[in-house]
Amino acid sequence: MTIASSWIIIKDRKILLIKRWNYTTFFPDHRWCPGGRAEAEETPEENVIREVKEEVNLDFEPTELIKKGTHKDRELFRFLWNRSGNIEIQNEEIAEYGWFNYEEASKLNLSFDYRDVIEILHKRNII
Repeated sequence: MTIASSWIIIKDRKILLIKRWNYTTFFPDHRWCPGGRAEAEETPEENVIREVKEEVNLDFEPTELIKKGTHKDRELFRFLWNRSGNIEIQNEEIAEYGWFNYEEASKLNLSFDYRDVIEILHKRNII
């Protein structure tokens, strides 16, 4: 099973969600959190640190695993954060990003298990 990890970035009770360019048929026009598939021998933590640096140029230290699950052939890991740096989007992959409160995020097309993530964060009074 392939590992895929992502980082849940919260600021002012809003979640950062990215939208990829439509270069893939895999969840086109959907939003999700920065992250992606692990390389060979990479742990979920190493995976998310590398992907977040590549996609939004932030240094990241996973502090809490808030959700673990599966989607088809992927084992999914969703981490909360300690971060440093300023967001710089990787233009080759990411079309846009935005900060969304619970009500706004709930209305979006979300990929994978992100609707569940949004609900967990809302129940924990994080967003």
